[in-house]
Amino acid sequence: ENSWIYERRTSAKSICQRMFSLIKNESWRLEDVRYRPSSNLRLFSQKILINLDHWKPGGALFFYTGNEGAIELFAQNTGFVFDIAPAFDAAVVFAEHRYYGVSMPFGSLNESFSDWTKSRYLTVEQAMADFADNIIWLKESYLNKTDTPVITFGGSYGGCCCLDESQVPSLVQGAIAASAPVWMFPKMLKDSTGPYRIITEVFRDALADCPVKVAQSWDLITEMGKRKTGRKQLSSLFQTCKPLDRDGVKSLSNWLNGMYFDMAMVNYPYPTSFLADLPAWPVKEFCRRTNASEDVVTAIAAAAQMYSNYTGKVECLDLDSDPAGDLGMTGWDFQACLEMILPISSDKYVDMFPDDKFDLESYVSDCEEQWNTTARPFWLKYFFGGMDGFDYSATPISSSPTGGWIHGLLEEPRSLKKTSVWRIVPTF
Repeated sequence: ENSWIYERRTSAKSICQRMFSLIKNESWRLEDVRYRPSSNLRLFSQKILINLDHWKPGGALFFYTGNEGAIELFAQNTGFVFDIAPAFDAAVVFAEHRYYGVSMPFGSLNESFSDWTKSRYLTVEQAMADFADNIIWLKESYLNKTDTPVITFGGSYGGCCCLDESQVPSLVQGAIAASAPVWMFPKMLKDSTGPYRIITEVFRDALADCPVKVAQSWDLITEMGKRKTGRKQLSSLFQTCKPLDRDGVKSLSNWLNGMYFDMAMVNYPYPTSFLADLPAWPVKEFCRRTNASEDVVTAIAAAAQMYSNYTGKVECLDLDSDPAGDLGMTGWDFQACLEMILPISSDKYVDMFPDDKFDLESYVSDCEEQWNTTARPFWLKYFFGGMDGFDYSATPISSSPTGGWIHGLLEEPRSLKKTSVWRIVPTF
């Protein structure tokens, strides 16, 4: 079995009206977090999307560190990289994160998560090693230009990854991170209610009484769910695929909670299909639709159709699906349980969500029981540099002003060098 095998498909794949070569790299090592040399390497295929439309020798390599989903999803919704590529004669690369999309170390999603002996290789350290190997191979073997300057890009969790990769100056010369919550891990922020407070303000800015209706809806939905006639009415209002039972009502509330969070995150000034097919400024449109009825639950249900079925092509609301659409939720549930733990609480007195105080001890206990392994709740606080941060000396950090992740955004590190070029850039 060869250690380094590359398979290049002759067919091209259209992404955002741009042509990418599809490469399946079968060389990445699958080892434990200590990266010990092994004579018995297991190889797996990792998808990389490469665009050379603007590449010229001497130009840059723009490297997107993939996050929790199929890499095409992020390539289709990342315009900035392509906008600036011509000015830098840059090759543009999107690398899929292990255990997401088709980059499954053990062949399929189900097999890769069948037990701990296979899922244990899904860690931030292993992903960072993948990206480093990708960069080295691209520079040495694909572009044949070892002195190519590399700038990493990423958003949200991928933004954390691209920031960390920039701490290897021999590989990466700079990073542009969007909404990377590197200060939102346990024992980092005193106030865990920040994300939901920010989201509430976004809805209030769209329409003053919008958060009031959302806040009122939780108890009303719960009360309706206690009666058979109420559950039938909820099923009809929200057009659920299956009649709601008591557990189904809880699932509906959870779905709505996720919808509000995600809607604020993609509250772009232009239409998008990133997490769902949505119009420009979807929060404003949602709040406008809450005026459709004086009955609070009816109004929320009518407005929720904007998120679940904006195109009118969806037959019913499937509560077994995630509001985040095509993201890789099995892998993310695993990471969010054991490593990427984000302690977020809601408080009905300061935001539009029901009370839900994050309890780290019970959270870790439940996760360890679910995945039959040991969590590392405090590891990433140090892996991503702690509150002082690493020397992010060439790192513009952008953030949507409407997303909850801005609460955990890296502020100016106390250890920052006076000569550093470091700034937060508003997205719009």
